[in-house]
Amino acid sequence: MPLPTAMHRSRWGADPFARGAFSFDAAGVDPRLRATLSQPVASRVFFAGEACDTDAPGTVRGARSSGLRAAADLARLAEPGERVVVVGAGIAGLTAARELIDAGFEVVVLEARDRVGGRVRSVDDDAFDRSVELGAAFVGDHAQLLEGLAEASVDTRLFQPRIEARTASGVPVAIPSTGPDAIARAHSWAGTQPGHVSLAAALVGSGAVPLPVTSDAAGVSPADWLAHTIVTGVEPSTGATSSRVSARSLDPSRLDDPVRIVTGRFADYVDALASTVDVAVQSAVTRIAYSDERVSLRLDSGESLTADRAIVTVPLGVLKTDTLQFSPALPLLHQRAISLLGMGLVDTVWLRFDSAFWRSEPDVGSVPPIELLTVVGEPVAVSAWVDAGAESGEPILFGLIAATQATRLEELEDDEFREAILADLVPYATVSDGAPRTQQ
Repeated sequence: MPLPTAMHRSRWGADPFARGAFSFDAAGVDPRLRATLSQPVASRVFFAGEACDTDAPGTVRGARSSGLRAAADLARLAEPGERVVVVGAGIAGLTAARELIDAGFEVVVLEARDRVGGRVRSVDDDAFDRSVELGAAFVGDHAQLLEGLAEASVDTRLFQPRIEARTASGVPVAIPSTGPDAIARAHSWAGTQPGHVSLAAALVGSGAVPLPVTSDAAGVSPADWLAHTIVTGVEPSTGATSSRVSARSLDPSRLDDPVRIVTGRFADYVDALASTVDVAVQSAVTRIAYSDERVSLRLDSGESLTADRAIVTVPLGVLKTDTLQFSPALPLLHQRAISLLGMGLVDTVWLRFDSAFWRSEPDVGSVPPIELLTVVGEPVAVSAWVDAGAESGEPILFGLIAATQATRLEELEDDEFREAILADLVPYATVSDGAPRTQQ
């Protein structure tokens, strides 16, 4: 197995200012709680962030939309010229700040980190000859967001990969519809139930499982293919296991919605948003007190400041902790929403090698597709590998690590971590029997 010449990894679960990657609809929880969380408190405290968006939670689009919504809600209740503090300089916070500045408000943004961007994190490394995206790396095919990215000269590319599956011995195998069919059946059944049952429970209740565990000639069983779909599709899209995800909210048809992979430097979009905004970095807010007349914010430095209103855009994972306190306590419905909405975990690892040992020769005259490399029939640490250098020819992969595997691997130091993830690439470094590569 070739060793990488360079590596970067994220640890969003351990990040004290994130405590996870993005929100998901948890089993037993009504997704309408997102709308509850977005409601203003005493007309003074407003909430934004992807967890507050009802149309596209867990996405960059959702973060942007929530910022626009929070700014509009505040502007309807306030007078131009009022002082507004925005807590958090991610996409939601910067979007809201820009809107309010344009509307004539005095705005300051407080950011706990030493940089802007939140869960968008671009790392520049000459070893990769490109920007490495350790946070959001995909965006939906949404016109307004794509327009903003284009204005900031952030390139994207439609993500329609050839998906390859190999067994642990390196044999490429065709991917059947077994897994997607089972999940579609579970989703349909869950829609007839009175509550939001988990995907795991819906698979049983619908009769989609148990599936046969008898292996075919390649050593793969129907049960293996369902596990493959959960590991490569459900967990990276939710950051959670099938026992935690709502089967009703997990619409399998949406897993095939068009998405684009960011090929430029995502942070350039964030920097463009922040260009006209007053941002105070390394300013973590620990307490927000509010009354009918004003808002007072206490920083971890001991400093405090007052404002007429505030927009809180810290991630749901942080709201679940006691690192940010409210006085008086938030309304019970807000507390319930924060407690019950799920916070998923997806980490990213980027590797550069001396050569692209996993890549087949492209057809003459064709544009090399972005391939998605997966393993079936064996437990894996990395849900899927994206050939990030397919278009440029560079030997670069990035892997998506989700749910319980992400939690486990975050605890490992780099050497142990590298050993664990490289094991998943062994099937792609193994000389196969010469059979043609099989894609979906």
